[in-house]
Amino acid sequence: MRVIKPITISDSNLSSSSIPEPDASADETVWTAGTYNLGDQRILTTTHKIYEVVADPNTSDDPETGVAANPQTWVEIGPTNRYRMFDNKNSTASTDELTLTTTVIPATLTNSIAGFNITGAETINVTVNNGVTDIYDRDIDMLDNSARVNWYEFFFSPVVAITRFILLDLPPIIGNDVIVTCTGGGTISFGNLVMGESLALGTTVYGTSVQGLDFSVREDDGFGGFNIIRRRTADLMDYDCFIDTIKMPYVKNQLKSLSQQETVWVGNEDDINDGTATFGYYNNYQINLSGPQVSDMTIQVQELI
Repeated sequence: MRVIKPITISDSNLSSSSIPEPDASADETVWTAGTYNLGDQRILTTTHKIYEVVADPNTSDDPETGVAANPQTWVEIGPTNRYRMFDNKNSTASTDELTLTTTVIPATLTNSIAGFNITGAETINVTVNNGVTDIYDRDIDMLDNSARVNWYEFFFSPVVAITRFILLDLPPIIGNDVIVTCTGGGTISFGNLVMGESLALGTTVYGTSVQGLDFSVREDDGFGGFNIIRRRTADLMDYDCFIDTIKMPYVKNQLKSLSQQETVWVGNEDDINDGTATFGYYNNYQINLSGPQVSDMTIQVQELI
């Protein structure tokens, strides 16, 4: 059982990206002084955010001033296309055609990386370069062939795309270039790229479970049918773990430090497509001092969407 504490990715450590800012393909236009009408959208490259005019009939405020005004003349819509994959949300995704490449230079110890809600990528390469040579180079096949257990399944089962990856073995050296390159045959969408230092909490065991949460609303129409408002779904993970009893204070303190912090939780450290991996907050944890050597721990984590 490991957790990855995310670093903040911003101008200070995002070295390059194949997604321009502003991105004309995403209809992004930089704000300049002038008059704007209701519904107009502009971006600021200083904040990497998209803003929309909500004043009627027009406004001459800059977006940041307008957001803080009372009443507001601008509202913040969300990150620009380049920065959506770094906003700690799986549902807001950066998109690019054929190849999406980004380079981050972490200023703190970073030994792990994870990606969530990835579509359109056939392969992903993660490279770490120390300024002279590549000291880490890993290719990830984003196709899931686990269902092809016989010849019939090999020829007729559908190809299933993998939407996540987790790597826990990056060289733990500060200041390296971490380069992520996604390659596909069309539009590539990347929901959430997380990197940081991973910490070992214990060993996940059988009994770990996942519950699906559906936030859709179903209303009875009074005639035996239903009106459904479709919304997103999320995982609710219950991790059952063993921990060394002597490490209980350390584990407890680490969990306390993660309270209300977005974190990557990894149940199976040996699987780059770990089905138990999730990005979210823990709701609660319980440690049972069940023996002098080994104790039991349960952590409940709700996925962020």
